[in-house]
Amino acid sequence: MGVQYSEKTMEDYRAALEELYRLRLFGTKLGLNNIRRLLELLGNPERDLDFYHIAGTNGKGSTAAILQRLLMTTRLRVGLFTSPHLDDFRERIRIGSRPISPGETAAGVREILPLLDRVARTPGCSHPTYFEAVTALACRYFCRKGAGAVVWEVGLGGRLDATNAVTPRISVITTIGLEHQAYLGKTLDRIAREKGGIVKRSIPLVTAVSPGRGLDRLRRICRSRRAPLVEVKKLYRARSISRGLEGQVIAFSGPHRSYPEIFLPLPGDHQVSNCLTALAAWERGDPKAGEIPPGRVRTAVGAVAWPGRFEYFPGPPEVIVDGAHNRNGARVLAATLRDLLPGRPLILIIGVLGDKDAKEICRPLLPLFGKTIAVTPPSARALAASRLARIIRSQAGERKIPVLVRKSLESALAYCYRNYLPGREGAGVPPVICVTGSLRLIGPARKYIFSRPGSKQ
Repeated sequence: MGVQYSEKTMEDYRAALEELYRLRLFGTKLGLNNIRRLLELLGNPERDLDFYHIAGTNGKGSTAAILQRLLMTTRLRVGLFTSPHLDDFRERIRIGSRPISPGETAAGVREILPLLDRVARTPGCSHPTYFEAVTALACRYFCRKGAGAVVWEVGLGGRLDATNAVTPRISVITTIGLEHQAYLGKTLDRIAREKGGIVKRSIPLVTAVSPGRGLDRLRRICRSRRAPLVEVKKLYRARSISRGLEGQVIAFSGPHRSYPEIFLPLPGDHQVSNCLTALAAWERGDPKAGEIPPGRVRTAVGAVAWPGRFEYFPGPPEVIVDGAHNRNGARVLAATLRDLLPGRPLILIIGVLGDKDAKEICRPLLPLFGKTIAVTPPSARALAASRLARIIRSQAGERKIPVLVRKSLESALAYCYRNYLPGREGAGVPPVICVTGSLRLIGPARKYIFSRPGSKQ
């Protein structure tokens, strides 16, 4: 990430990560007893922090990245806690654009690890999980750094997620869709109840959830907790001025002010909604927001970077990398491809984890692609490429699109770079390559692309 560290520092960092990753053996446990006890043993650092807590099926990360940039116009140090990371663990915990350092990570882990057995021995608790330890690590770090605000992304669900141990200034729910049904419930209403669990008494909720997608449940939760509800789609408007593969120019207006011609470097209609949600959360939560001139807001939004979310690489060949890993994400990706690449030939490289609904992820995408390459993501939970290929063929129907199988993402990309460079005899218009299906593919895809001669980071 640009800074050089000593070999001893990096050895300590790698050893700390090994210790953290061993906690994955404890799996996923939803509940707040462990994290509350762990934070108590750390001196309750969360009580000194000003949180903007973000839940949602899709759009959490993009909304968090935009909101952090907006808060940086009024706060000296703004923390950002997100998951998962794409390439380096330190991406999860940032202040401004700077990730937690290897040395600070190692020191934080050394402080937390001895406390885990004490948590496990506490009545009503069990051994903390990997995510619980990382959540505590982030709280401790942001407190020590004196963060003026923290944008705090939910890991899974909301009500029983470890991030819900804090009391925020603002709660945010971006979207609600069917996901993680084994943990969150089988219906939109049940999932809305779980995500609505982040709503605290008298703390405003900002949401872009649509009617019929769980909004009624959120309204009931807010009424019962006397939490003001800010419905973004009622109060805010956006008008598209221009759009392209590397971003879009939008005019935004809300109940208090307007922002003409803001460049949002994130393509797709869904990112317009995410930007409106971030603007609403900032305006409602930050008492100094009204003092910031529109020009500074334009600069802040224009500086947003959120890798792996319809990220365009001009090539050659042209590549789009997108972390769509559920049915809603796949539908949004398909709509964005139709909008921005009408008539262009497309090749799909897709890999899916075994606990995801591969059929529902593939269904909206397959009609757009002339060829599909199934790969195995780098994860113990991966769905084998051969099995994914069978699912793709079963979903293709009468369209007999070619389906290739490659064991790795790198071999699939190498195939595309060999065969689809412009200028090849008889090749016609070169296709655009789209990599998607799992966030586990994003880091390796970006690393491969940046390793090519002439690539720009």
